[in-house]
Amino acid sequence: MKTSRLVRFWRLSRLFIHLVFGVVEVAALFPWRSNAGRARAIQRWSRRMCDVLHLKVSARGQLPADTPSGAVLVANHVSWIDIFVLNTIAPSRFVAKAEVRSWPLIGWLCARTGTLFVTRERRHDTQRVNQEIAGVMAEGDSVAVFPEGSTTDGFDVIPFNASLLQPAVDAGVDLAPVALRYYDPSRARSDAASYVGEMTLVESIGRILGEQAIIAELDYLPRIPTVGRHRREVAKEAQAKIAEIVLSDSPIGQHASSPAQRSVDTATTAVAQSPH
Repeated sequence: MKTSRLVRFWRLSRLFIHLVFGVVEVAALFPWRSNAGRARAIQRWSRRMCDVLHLKVSARGQLPADTPSGAVLVANHVSWIDIFVLNTIAPSRFVAKAEVRSWPLIGWLCARTGTLFVTRERRHDTQRVNQEIAGVMAEGDSVAVFPEGSTTDGFDVIPFNASLLQPAVDAGVDLAPVALRYYDPSRARSDAASYVGEMTLVESIGRILGEQAIIAELDYLPRIPTVGRHRREVAKEAQAKIAEIVLSDSPIGQHASSPAQRSVDTATTAVAQSPH
């Protein structure tokens, strides 16, 4: 059942107010906060964001808080809200496509909270971002990456691009796969959160606000060692582990199909901050 126009308007109003408060907090308070304070604020703000969107997050497995820092998280990519879902568990910085910077309010917030913007059409820009990721890791922070390089409808996992995993291989740190799935309140798989094709951000927000509720489920899987291995090898293994979970109860898993035509390049990567 979809929400009424009145409910959607109310939720949209709350979302706008929440974004404005985020801008004020980041502008006024972040310069004075420690890394740990910023991480807690990001986590708190993201949880509130999910609450406003009636998006409930469920996580299980080897959560970041239960394991030592230094692993690189890799997750499948469905929507712009994946970032906030992951933030509820592990506060994050992001590497996003350059056009995200122009998104109203959200783009400003991303920039001011440490997002690294990449132009994927420029071949050498990935090398620049990898250097920045390596710098983040050297400071003791863990990194979360969306290696598909594209969003899908969430029912399948497309081949991982290994290029952004090179810093993990160079540093010899493990990969920590994370499988992300979205459900409706009846526990049926849902594509309401997906941000694909020619869909605009406004259209995506409208779809999400039109749902009674959305459940985001995160499965944190066993780590994958990278020492002595090629980035393509570990990328393939991470993809297989995540796909096993994603396909377990999806329509794609039951009926052969491919999400390739439903995917869109979003080039979004997350850098998860470990509290200091």
